[in-house]
Amino acid sequence: MTAVPMHQVFDYIPFHERSSKNSALAEEVYEHILREIVFPGEDPKTQIHYGGKITESVVAKELQVSNGPVREAFYRLRQESWIYTDRNRGSFLVDFSDPQIAMDIYRFRVTFETGSFYALASHITDNQKAQLEKIIDRMDEAIRQSDINTFRREDINFHLAVNEMAGGPHYVRVYRPKLMQWYAMAYHVLVRSMGTEQYSKMLEAPGMSTHRQLYDALARRNSHEAAEMISIHFLYVFKLLSDRKNQRT
Repeated sequence: MTAVPMHQVFDYIPFHERSSKNSALAEEVYEHILREIVFPGEDPKTQIHYGGKITESVVAKELQVSNGPVREAFYRLRQESWIYTDRNRGSFLVDFSDPQIAMDIYRFRVTFETGSFYALASHITDNQKAQLEKIIDRMDEAIRQSDINTFRREDINFHLAVNEMAGGPHYVRVYRPKLMQWYAMAYHVLVRSMGTEQYSKMLEAPGMSTHRQLYDALARRNSHEAAEMISIHFLYVFKLLSDRKNQRT
């Protein structure tokens, strides 16, 4: 099995904070695992599968590193609720599309981002608008090309950028794990609902505010409109989650 080059790991997870000359190896392992969860199927050789079993020794072998940094990465992933451990069966990646888990993530995200969009709209600068518009342009191009992974990376970039502009790096540190869990969940929920082919043709879920509309509300410096648009932005996935939850009860 060919190891994933560590220097490529950060190309897949945007807005990673690099603290010195080289990030700690444990941090790199952590980012690698997130990449495989959030962008499934990009590397068919990986042994990390959404909702499946995950083993320290297997990850260490795949990345050609010792068990120490992998153990540290696993500890952080457990703290952030990416992994749960069954004493008799081992460690498993959480299935965020489980209706109850998914609804908890939804509630957190809609509450957090409504505040961020409302706050940013009141003081957004021309430079910030230009940064966001460039991301939106790349998302539009990804839609034209039916490029799922590029669209999803730029989608993550857009929301992280809004939160950083609204509240600074602390907002990003607090919000990023839950945001990434949302994307891990939403991808599987949307693909199960639409099918991969249909999803790749749409990318922007039907009946919700688009990223261009979110940007326009921010650019007009309309806090109330921005807050309303971001709440509408999640409605399609919310409906899917509600339907799935009702089917289980």
